Amino acid sequence: MESIETERLLLVPFKINYIEATLLGKETLHNITGYNVSSEWPGIEFSYYLPFALEELRKRPEMEKWTRLIVLKKKNKIIGEISMQGNVGEGWIPELGYGIVDSYSNQGFVSEAVKSFLNWIVEVEKHSVIKAKTFSKNKKSQHILKNNGFVETGEGIIGRDEKVIKFELRNEKR
Repeated sequence: MESIETERLLLVPFKINYIEATLLGKETLHNITGYNVSSEWPGIEFSYYLPFALEELRKRPEMEKWTRLIVLKKKNKIIGEISMQGNVGEGWIPELGYGIVDSYSNQGFVSEAVKSFLNWIVEVEKHSVIKAKTFSKNKKSQHILKNNGFVETGEGIIGRDEKVIKFELRNEKR
C-alpha cells in the first residue's frame, strides 16, 4: 500500500502498528515510522477515535488504506490526518474526514491533502459519490469542501445540538 504524494505532503497509510504506537505516545510513533510528530497531534477528537479505529482495523486490516497521516515532507513531520469513514461493502458511500494541527492551518495543506486523496478515491478506488459533513460554524472546512467540488445537500444535528452541514461530491473528472 503506497503513500500518496503531493508537492508538499505525503499521505501515509495509518497502519495498525502506527495506531498502536500513537496510543503509546509520540516518541513510540516516531521510532516506528521515522516521522517527527507535531506536539499538537493527535488532537482531542482524533484521540477519542483511535481506540475504535484500532479495534475495527484489527477485524478488517484491509481498511488501513482509508485513513492516512498527513506528513509535511519538508520537516518529515506528522501534522494531521485524512480518512474515508463508513462501512466498506456493497453500496458503501465513503465519508471524508480530516484534521490538521493549528500551527499548520491556513497554509493550504488541508486543501492539498483533500484534493490528492479525492483523486486517489475516484481514480484508483472508483468511487463515484463521496460525502462529507462539517459543523456549521466551521467556515474554513466548508470553504475547503466547496473548493474541492462538494455541494451542500442539507443540514443535520450531531450530539444534542451541534448543527452540521452535509456535503456531497459526485464523480466528475477532477
